[in-house]
This record gives sequence, C-alpha cells and structure tokens, in this order.
Amino acid sequence: MSVEPTAHKDNDANPIGLIQLLTSLELASGKAIRGIPAHPRIAQHVFSAHPLLIKHAVEQGHEADRSIRLAFLPHSLNTMVSLTPEALFGRHCAVLGTTGGGKSWTVARLVEEIVRLNGKAILFDATGEFKSLNDGVRHVHLGGQPENAEDKREFVGYPFNQLNESDIFVLFNPTGASQAPKLREALRSLKLAYLCNSLAPNGYLAKINQSKKPVEDALTANAASLDADGVLYNIQLLARQIQEECVYPSANFGKDHTKWGDASNELTYCISLIARIETTLKSPFMACIFKPDGLTALPQVINDFLESKESVLRISMADLPFEHNTRELVTNAIGRYLLRLARTGTFRTNPTVVILDEAHQFLDKSLGDEYSRVSLESFGLIAKEGRKYGLTTLLATQRPRDIPEDVLSQMGMFIVHRLINEKDRQVVEKASGNMDASAAAFLPTLGKGEAIVVGIDSPMPLPVKILAPFATPISEGPQYTNHWKPNRKPDQP
Repeated sequence: MSVEPTAHKDNDANPIGLIQLLTSLELASGKAIRGIPAHPRIAQHVFSAHPLLIKHAVEQGHEADRSIRLAFLPHSLNTMVSLTPEALFGRHCAVLGTTGGGKSWTVARLVEEIVRLNGKAILFDATGEFKSLNDGVRHVHLGGQPENAEDKREFVGYPFNQLNESDIFVLFNPTGASQAPKLREALRSLKLAYLCNSLAPNGYLAKINQSKKPVEDALTANAASLDADGVLYNIQLLARQIQEECVYPSANFGKDHTKWGDASNELTYCISLIARIETTLKSPFMACIFKPDGLTALPQVINDFLESKESVLRISMADLPFEHNTRELVTNAIGRYLLRLARTGTFRTNPTVVILDEAHQFLDKSLGDEYSRVSLESFGLIAKEGRKYGLTTLLATQRPRDIPEDVLSQMGMFIVHRLINEKDRQVVEKASGNMDASAAAFLPTLGKGEAIVVGIDSPMPLPVKILAPFATPISEGPQYTNHWKPNRKPDQP
C-alpha cells in the first residue's frame, strides 16, 4: 500500500504507522500504570496526548517546589518536567552521551538544582569544565600551584599516608623478584621509625651492622599501629631506607644472628627503584601527595563540608597528573574513604550524591602488574552498596561500554543523550530495562541538550529537552575558524 497518492494513479493513500503501548492512566486515581491492563479495540481512534497529561503521568502529583526542575517537553516548550530527588538519585543515576550531546549541561543543571534544594553533593571534575559553577559550590583544587599572588583558588592535598600499600607500589612500580620485598620492608621500617623516635635519630631505621633485638621488640609492641590506616612516616627518606634494607641478614659472615651484617649486593638490583622514587618525590606535580605541608588534607575538607551548610563540593582534578596512574589512584582512594564514612553511618541523616564525571576513567580498570595490582573498584562498590547508607552516585560518561555491567545494572535512572556507537546503545538498552530497541534507535538522532529519560520508577521512556544551566560548563572545543587564518586569498595559487 502506498503512503501518498501519485499523479498517474487514482488510488487512496494508506499510511501505516507503528504505535507502542507504554503506559496507562487510571481514570479514577490518575495514577500511571506500567503496561496496558486493557488493550484498545481494532479501529479505535488515536489521539496525541496533551503535554500536561504526559507531565502528570511522569510527575505523579509530587510537589514541584521540592523537585528537581530538569527539562521540558520538546514539542511543548512551556511544559516543564520535574522529578523528585528520590527518583533521580535514590537508586543512583547515569548521564550518558557522546561529546557535544549535552551531557555536561545536564550535570551542571543537576548540580544547580541540588544547590537550590539545599542538598549535598561531591563533584569530581576530571577536566575542570565545571569551574563556572558559583552559588552554593565550594571549589577545591587537587594538584597544581597558584599562578601568581592574586590566584585565590583553594589548593588541597591528599597525603601519601592515606594511600594503601598497593597504591604506593603502583606509583613506584617495583619489580617483583628483588625490589618489591625491599620496598615493602622499607615502608614498614619508616612507619616504625616514626612511631619509635629513639630507634631512628636520623628519621630512618639504620640496619647495617645494627642490633636486631630493639627493632624486633618495637615491631611486636607496635604491630597493631603499623597495620592501621593512615600511619604517618617520612616518605622523603624512602630511598635511604631501601639502602638500609639491602643488608646481609647476619653479621660476621653469618655467625652473629643478633645483628644485621654489612651492606649487600642487593642494592645493585634496587638502583632503578631508588632512582624512580627520588624522581617522583621531587616532581612538582606530585607535591600535593608527597609534600602536602601547608595544604589542607582533602579528607579533612570532606569532613568539614559534610558538617557545613554548603551544598556542593567540587574537587577539580584537572591539574593532577596522569603519570604513574596518579589521577586514577587518588580518585579511587577518595572513593574508598567515602565508602568507609558511609559504612560508619555518616550519610544516613545527611544523604549525599557523589558525581563522577568521565566515569569510564575510574571504573573497571586494574593498575600495576602481577606483583602489585590495584583494582579501581571503590566507586563500583559505592554503586552496589552505598544506597543503603545514604551515599548514591551519579556517573557521567561518553563511553557506556566501558562501565562494568554490574555497576550499570545498579542505576535506577538513565538520562541518555546522543549515542552513536551501536555497542553503547546496546549496553544502555540492556542495563535500563525500560528502553527497547525502537527507542534506542532514536539516540543517534538526538540534538544537543535532547535526551531520553528512563527510570525504574518512570512509567515510560520520555524524550525531553534539558533546561540550560545558569552557569554553562566550559566544554566547547577549539574554535578553528577564529585561530586559523589564510595567508593568501582563495583565488591565489
């Protein structure tokens, strides 16, 4: 059958359309019902739903002033759609979309609404594009240094003692056979030297030709403290301590077991490790970790923020280096700290949303080698168990296929912008549950700021146009036409 009549044929138009029945409204109560309890009969008329009817089905009569004003309907710019914080963040949220699709706008809009509702959120800004956020947002910078005396940015540090042993191993990358045991012993010796100053007058634990008993007694007495989290030690003496670990186990050619012997040839195998340690410790980009003196520790900043009336804490990581996987390790360590706070009940009466931009950089990765491996799993654990403690996540990414399936399956709300890659669309379709292939087929055609909202509590997938944030993220690419100028006229050869 033809859709349009043609000039050379005398026939009727027979347009065919496909209609999906997504939800129903109870006429008595006005509540939206998933599915279709009573299907329409053949030959019944079809009418386009009024925008206010769609708004009613989605919002379900909640209080607008206590809801998040997120978007409006594309075909009715005067009809705003609001969602409750519970619907958006109660079971975690994912904001997905390729570059230029409006993902950053959505995150900025949600942050502004959290501020308006006096909520709590911690924003991990991987690229610095959200520095334009202002009212109700505290900005701290992890890494980097002031540009001049007029630079009023708040710089914070993440002290090395807040990293666990596996993190340190990934940073310094020791070889497994010879260097890893010496590094492990050196870290333990430096911690003991800090706890027992009398054993280490120079700050490090001397072992060459020294008696073993005082050290062994101190190790026994401080066993619990040495294994505790956050033990202080002087990491600037780590290279020197490794030299002290390269020693024969017994003095006098193995006859005197009460003392360590002379320096051994093991030092030859640790020269490269010592060089890496000294270079890394001197790097100005790593000063926020290895020389945090004068900088407020980020865990303390987080504690103060949770007790304050501030709504959003933005942690800028734009100046944190990629070398040695520093950015991934530190972010994972902060997530581990937040999860530890959650398990102690910190967020039960103060629910907080952790917003992780560029989430694909910090999930489903393993760093290091077979001798020292760290899995970036802290934010995955928050997604799996944080909700019951009052700590939920908002993951923003342009690569849904790089997010672990078991993490995406925990998301109760999806705000999906333009997705071109077929694998990305399949991942979203599988994870959301309420979006089928026909709805996913529209994702490549969405314009900037347009999205499909799919949630566990939503009666149907809803196409929307996200409201523009007041503070636009700085996420535009380079303007080539403004910087590339021809050096000759077009008609010249």
